[in-house]
Amino acid sequence: MADVMEKTDLGEMSATELTAAYAAGTASPVEAVQAALARIETFDGAVNAFVTVVADEAIAEARASEARWKAGKPLSPIDGVPATIKELTRVKGIPFRKGSILGETDPSETDLEIVVKLREAGTPILGTTTSPEFGWKGLTHGPVGGNTVNPWDTTRASGGSSGGAAVAAALNMGVLHEGSDGAGSIRIPSSFCGVFGIKPTFGWVPSTGPTGLAELAHRGPLTRKVEDSGLFLNAVAGPSVNALYGRSPAQVPDFAAACRKGPEGIKGMRIGYARTLAGAPVDPQVAAAVDRAAERMAAMGAIVEEADPGFASPQKALLDLWYAAQAWAVEQANPTPEQREKMDPGFLSITEQGRLLSARDFISADQVRAQLKVTMAKFHQTYDALMLPTMPLVAFEAGVDVPRDSGMTEWTDWSPFTYPFNMTEQPAVSVNCGFDADGLPIGLQFVGRWFEDETVLALAAAYQAMHPEAFPSAPRD
Repeated sequence: MADVMEKTDLGEMSATELTAAYAAGTASPVEAVQAALARIETFDGAVNAFVTVVADEAIAEARASEARWKAGKPLSPIDGVPATIKELTRVKGIPFRKGSILGETDPSETDLEIVVKLREAGTPILGTTTSPEFGWKGLTHGPVGGNTVNPWDTTRASGGSSGGAAVAAALNMGVLHEGSDGAGSIRIPSSFCGVFGIKPTFGWVPSTGPTGLAELAHRGPLTRKVEDSGLFLNAVAGPSVNALYGRSPAQVPDFAAACRKGPEGIKGMRIGYARTLAGAPVDPQVAAAVDRAAERMAAMGAIVEEADPGFASPQKALLDLWYAAQAWAVEQANPTPEQREKMDPGFLSITEQGRLLSARDFISADQVRAQLKVTMAKFHQTYDALMLPTMPLVAFEAGVDVPRDSGMTEWTDWSPFTYPFNMTEQPAVSVNCGFDADGLPIGLQFVGRWFEDETVLALAAAYQAMHPEAFPSAPRD
């Protein structure tokens, strides 16, 4: 299923392909933005990935970029590359909706710092992408935003909470897509939609917006190509005096360079391969695809050994932290009874549970998180990375919170392999490693040591280079 044809359509190009064309004078940022807007116009009606599109503003930003390229003075290697922002991130000129009736209705007067940095890098902002209410679940549907569906099969879920970003990436409705990940929200939709996503080590991307999730909530990119995510991180990572949570080292690596090492760059890396965590069941087709990926990594020269990190499921602790944070967020908004009637019932349920938690409950959950960090630190004394499925299943029916007839009650029941690494704050990525019999993508996850994001980027980039997978040419019914 590899796409090996030379691209001539600007709407199909990666960031590096676009900027090479800008430098050569064979294409312009204006043309690239117009191509992205045309794809949004063509595809988005079938998938519902966008909340707001600001076409005029994006074209104006592209014209400024075009002038810089003509003068030989681009602001960065992603100057003029079309980008989108998740609706949980504040963007100047766009209402900060947050997927909720509680969101703002007037255009925001400021950008969150990650958007400021993208603008400083010269990226035209196309608009905002969909999220469930306050990003509360690993799916993207709700009373306000409707249902964001999977481009590989529009009857299936896109995943979430960065579902709109993942769908936009899969269809290349823009090239660089900002997302956020508090319990898997970049990696879940990346797996379901067959794109690349990285949850960076907490601290690389400054956390400058108040949130009850604190160190659980990472921001990062979703893209088709791994190297494009490296370029995105180069633009936004680093220390900030505005960081409310976490801190970044002063020296920031070249993330994109790590993506260019190829298979030679991963030879001798020690990978601990876990087929599951805490005994969670895995769909046989997913298991087979990830087993094949492990064999491929070994063939590229990595040292792959079966290894279990050895921790029990931290789900209860995660949910206590999660519910408390969401309860705090809703209390800040102070919804009226009329507003509550227009909110997601599942979201209201977890916020009520969070409201009833005690300080001791929170401290107990945080102790589980602390011990989990120690467990993974010891694992990484032996292994450069942990490899495992991103998800134990492929995308299921759109519009439901758990697969029908599964006996599951929480969305975290079907995503046991993502949230542990929010609790540890480690870098974690998802890259497509194949498809099931129905043509639905399967995600391969790498987890690395703290502030060694170059390792997981290099592993994913090497895998993608040797075993590229196709992207959908249009949404499929």
